Parts: sequence; structure tokens; C-alpha cells
Amino acid sequence: MDSILQFFAKLWAGFDSLSSSRKMSVIIVTLITAASIGLMVYLTNQVEYRVLFSNLSAEDAGSIVGKLNEKKISYKISSSGNAVSVPAEKVSELRLELAAAGLPQGSGVGFEIFDNKTLGATEFEQQLNYRRALQGELARTINGLDEIQSSRVHIALPKDSLFSEQQKRPTASVTLRLKSGKTIRPAQIEGIVHLVASSIEGMNPDDVMVVDSRGTILSAGQGDTNKLSKLTASQVDFQRNTEKELSGRIQSMLENIVGKGKAVVRVTAELDFRVTEKTEESYDAEAPVVRSVQRNSEKTNAVGKTGVVSETPEKEKLDEVVNYEINKVVNKTVMPVGDTKKLSIAVLVDGTYKKNEKGEEVYQPRTKSEIDSIEDLVRKSAGINAQRGDQVVVTNMPFGKVEAEEAETPSLKERVETFTPIFGYIAIAGLIIFILLFIVRPLIKTITKAAPVPVRQLSGTQLAVSIPGETQTEQYARQVAEEMQGTGGRSLTEAEIAREMARADSKQFADILRNWIK
Repeated sequence: MDSILQFFAKLWAGFDSLSSSRKMSVIIVTLITAASIGLMVYLTNQVEYRVLFSNLSAEDAGSIVGKLNEKKISYKISSSGNAVSVPAEKVSELRLELAAAGLPQGSGVGFEIFDNKTLGATEFEQQLNYRRALQGELARTINGLDEIQSSRVHIALPKDSLFSEQQKRPTASVTLRLKSGKTIRPAQIEGIVHLVASSIEGMNPDDVMVVDSRGTILSAGQGDTNKLSKLTASQVDFQRNTEKELSGRIQSMLENIVGKGKAVVRVTAELDFRVTEKTEESYDAEAPVVRSVQRNSEKTNAVGKTGVVSETPEKEKLDEVVNYEINKVVNKTVMPVGDTKKLSIAVLVDGTYKKNEKGEEVYQPRTKSEIDSIEDLVRKSAGINAQRGDQVVVTNMPFGKVEAEEAETPSLKERVETFTPIFGYIAIAGLIIFILLFIVRPLIKTITKAAPVPVRQLSGTQLAVSIPGETQTEQYARQVAEEMQGTGGRSLTEAEIAREMARADSKQFADILRNWIK
């Protein structure tokens, strides 16, 4: 307890010995430090709010706020009114409770419109409610996509006709509002179109129109044009894969011969993507086929009408007609799609290198026999057909040497996660430690050093030393004075003490004089 009181007494004495300007600086720094610590403590004790639901419609936001008021839970609403935030520790619990209550419902109404039955509803009202419910359910499903902020679906259901030829097909239109910075892919647009078309009886994907919030048609070209474009894209991919596979096989084979990285192969393939059906009829006259056989048989007996045996013998007549058909064979062949029409292969190989008298590598081109061997090898491995115009060119040229390989710069995709309260506490603790070490501690040290040194007795003579702080030099001066008094047995004057100190150590005596002058 006494040590604490002495520390504060020394602290106050040091503060009291400071000049007015330094006193004001110390007071300002102390107030700023205390205010910073108080502000950090205040911010730490504040309730952290997290988003409960976002992108809400006005109806859903009002319903959710009503539920929160019933439960007496504090909340915050965004400036746009489409997001509600609640205390972080209650987010999961409230989401489950509101989901059980059917909130948020999404844009429009769904099939819950039929939960409340109304007496006396006409057929027209029932059909209208069904259309509204179907539109609302489709909009909720589309809003589930990550890129979609909101959507609306409009369905046109034609009246039933007595004649099927006059029956019109239903149509639909979808309006999409995308999230900021998001884009929607063509595959997703096609998925939305088929989703709507499959949900309505008798609707084709061609009858669905999708537009964005700026009025741009997104589903243009559904139908034959889109199918043709898809077929063209698949053809290009198939052609590129064919060229890549063939060039890879040839290059890997050549690198085993000429060396790694000393061969480059480029392949251009012309493919036939026409769908062709071939029908052939062949007739074989040497192998006829019996088509029909007609036989007529006539027989006459030898007994007459009177029962007397006739002298003439019995007669029998047989007629046979055979019809033959020429043998015919009909072959129907569907030609393969993507058949190779022409191949063009370009091969570039490096030469050899030999050291000269100076030790430098000199390029040596390959011989004609080596080039011919490589060309023949490429022809056989690629299945070159000269009748269809395939070409192979092998060129020998020096490759540029790369002194150093470029370092791979891996692309790191950082994801920003939600800050948890522990990060805030760590930051505040680090800031407090920084203030204590680099502001409060130097300030206390400065004040304590400024405390005046008490008056000391030197053999009856009072030597008032007003040195700010007691350094090692002052300790040395006191030690010299005490030793001289102990050996001489008499009291020394200030001049004698100063003279002995200067004789013992002139450098330390100069430091003492400098401190006295200050």
C-alpha cells in the first residue's frame, strides 16, 4: 500500500514540475486515451445485428415486422425497406419460426389463396384465382436462382374451343430483375423457359417470352434458329476436339524421337456435318424368285353315260402357270455425321546442336532423309488419304531458346467471410495494448523522470541538486562525494566535490554540468 502511495506521490510531483504547455499536452493525451477506451468498450457492448431476410416485397416486410413486434424483438430496416436485420444470436431461431408461419411468401400469392374458401365464388373467380396462384408459384421458383432478385410471370390461358383445329395454345411472359453485378447465362434462360412451359398444360417452350427489367428480350431465337445455333456450336467443339486429339497424338510421338519441346504440330480438319440418307436398290436376274403359281387340272373318265365302257382311254389335262419376280435388294444407309473431308497437318521440328571450338552450341539442320522419315511417320499415324486431298508439311527450323521458365503465378480467389464478434474483441484488445505500451507507458515514464531529487546532506553542507531524474551519472557523483568524505574525515565544499568529480571522470562530470544547466 505504501509503495502505491509513493508511486502516485512521485507521479504527482513529476507532473507538478512540468511546464504549463507540457501539463496541457499530458492532460489532452490522457483524455483522448480515456475516450478511446470508453468508445471501444461501448462499441463492444453494442448488439450486433445481422440480416434476417433481404430482397423482400413490401407485403412480406410488413408481415415480418408485425411478427417481430408481437415477439417484442428489436429489429432494423434498411433504407430501401427490403431487408430486415435482427440480433445475431436470434437469426436462426427467427428464420425457423417465420418459415413455419409461411413467411416470407415471395412475390404475389401462391396456392395458399385456396386455403380460405369463399362461398358463392363463380367459375370465373376460381379460374382467375388459379391463374394468380400459378403465376405466383412460378415467380417464387424463379426467384430461387442466385442471379435473380425478383421476377413476375404473366400467363394467357385461351378459352376452350369446340374444334381442336381452332384451339389456341397458352402463352406466357416472364420479367426478370437481376441482382447488381450478376448476369444470367443462356442455359439458365432456357431452363426458365422450359420450367414455365412444363408447368402449364399444352404450352410449348416457343410460346414463352423472357425479358429483363430493361426490356431486352432474353429468350429470342427459341425454336429452329436456336437449335441450328446449338448444332453449330457443337460442331465447332467437335472439330476442335478432333484437331486437338490428333495433334496431341502426333506431337507426343515426335517428341519421343526429336526430344521434349522440339516438335510443334498443328492440325486443321474439315468435317462433313451433313445428315445424309443413302438408298440403294439392286436387282439379281440370275436368281429369280417365284412370285405365284397357277395350276389347272382336267380329267376325262372312260365310262359313258349308259354305263358301257368306252373303247377310248381316259384323258387327263394339266396346265401350270408359274410367275417369277426379279430379285431386288433395297439398302438404306444413314451416312455418319462429322465424317472427315480433308486433313491438313503442319509439323515444325527443331534441329540438332553441336558445340564448336569455342564451346558454343551451333544449330545443325536435319538431313532430308530424317525429314522424309518424319513426314512418312506422320502420314501413317494420322491416316492421310491422298485421294481426298490431305496434306502434310514438315519443316525444320531452329527453335528460340527460353533462358528461364516463367514462374507460375497461381490465381488465388479470396472469399470474404462474415466477421464474427471474436475478431472485434481481438482488434479492441490489440488497440488497448497498443495504447498502454506506446502512449500510457511513455507518458508515465516521462512524468516520473521529471520528479525533483530531494536535498542531500554533504558533511553539513547542503547541496541542492535539481536534476530532472536520477541517472547513473548522478549516482556516480554521490558515490565519489561519499568516498571522499569517508577518507578525509572532514567536510568538503561544493567546489572540492566538483573538482574531485572532474578529476575522476571528466566525461561524466560534463554530463552532470549539462543537466544542471538544463
